[in-house]
Amino acid sequence: MTSVEFEFSEDLDNTRFHCGIDVHKHQITIAIIGKDDSGYERVVEEIFATTTVGLAHFWGFVSKYKPVMFSLEATNVYHHVVVTFLDEKKKDAAWEYSIIIASPPDVSGIPGRQKHDIADAKALARYAAAGLLKSGHEVNVPMEDMRALFRSALQVEMERTRLKNRIKKTLDRGGFRPIGLDFNANWSRDFVYQLTNHDGTIGTFYDKCVGKDSPIPEHVAVVARNKPKLEPFFDIKLSPGQLALVRQEMVELEFKTTRKAMLSVEIDRIICSRPGLRQKICNISSVPGISPYSAAWLVAEIGDITRFSDVRPFLAYCGCCPRIVSSDKTVYSSHITRKSNKYIRTMLYNAAMVVSVATKRESALKAYADRVVFRKRHRGMKLAFTIIAAKMVRIIYAIMRDGTCFSPDLAQPHHPAIMIEDGLLTITDLKLLRRARNVLGRVGTLEQLKGIAKNATYFADALDRVLRKN
Repeated sequence: MTSVEFEFSEDLDNTRFHCGIDVHKHQITIAIIGKDDSGYERVVEEIFATTTVGLAHFWGFVSKYKPVMFSLEATNVYHHVVVTFLDEKKKDAAWEYSIIIASPPDVSGIPGRQKHDIADAKALARYAAAGLLKSGHEVNVPMEDMRALFRSALQVEMERTRLKNRIKKTLDRGGFRPIGLDFNANWSRDFVYQLTNHDGTIGTFYDKCVGKDSPIPEHVAVVARNKPKLEPFFDIKLSPGQLALVRQEMVELEFKTTRKAMLSVEIDRIICSRPGLRQKICNISSVPGISPYSAAWLVAEIGDITRFSDVRPFLAYCGCCPRIVSSDKTVYSSHITRKSNKYIRTMLYNAAMVVSVATKRESALKAYADRVVFRKRHRGMKLAFTIIAAKMVRIIYAIMRDGTCFSPDLAQPHHPAIMIEDGLLTITDLKLLRRARNVLGRVGTLEQLKGIAKNATYFADALDRVLRKN
């Protein structure tokens, strides 16, 4: 007689399952964890490919468990295909579930534990079941596409700058260094490119360009107007090697310029197909110092503003807040944090420079920038520009939260000096009073001081009343 192991039948519908997914480039490791009423924990592990067939098998496997939550780590861009697949299946699924894309710091491994795919997937599922994970950056395909296009355009522009510098360096070696030769202008690029096909001096090439058989007939008038810049170098003749180098660099520069224009067209196509996105860009571009191009890039980098609980984490994400340094009981602020979005930080810093230096039109933001520059003039302009950029971050947060344009009328009136009963309080005086109130309030909590603590509390309350009035 053979023995048969008895197996209990399991009711999967009465167990809440959570699915953790450890994502890699070519495969995903999943762990499904659930506990029944008796506290028994069921753990199921499996590995699937990230191909279309593999994801279909993955869905068939998890469907019988009906997990209420899928949690995965934001791993480069490899998690996008999984999140997009789950979003599509969510429309026709027989049960409701949520998706959490956790940031890497929220799911960091336990110190001393060797990293393992199955262990990471189990940790994701257990963290999600305990409510310890926060949803990170949402996967929005149009926003991801715009972000990639803008960053690609930035790389193209940086490559164009390097090419222009190399061309100027080669021309400098040959002695041809006219002041104000701008390769962003079409006539300059065409003039230099056609020069590489000429065997004579620059003077003979100039005469050819302004003559009847000009190689650049559309730029004859512009070349003639720029004769004072070119005339000092009419006797210069570039060597064959220099002409060859410049010719190759000019061909590549023209290709990069065309590619940049094509990227702009692709970005415009995405913006025109989404009216809501177009309205957000219009609202942000109403802020002084921010161009429509920068506004579109900011919208693409920021994404959904509701993922920030308030303006403080948004300030940290934009890199416009100081870094907090603490050691024992000493806490102080240092330079701005670099753990932020470098693209947003650069754009807002440049926008702050434009508002402070280049903008002539008066506005509440311009007046604020002038006051900050004057107040911080002894400590450096970089600090002033960073403070102005932080102010612009707060404005952008309010604009995206409320869905309105920038309105100077909503700016609070500035009081450079505040009148009180027996004198005049400046902003510096108010800062000193706040510090004194805070220190006296802490002294008042020391019970061992007895009467002194009581007096400190009394004076702290008096200072607080003065500050509330002002």
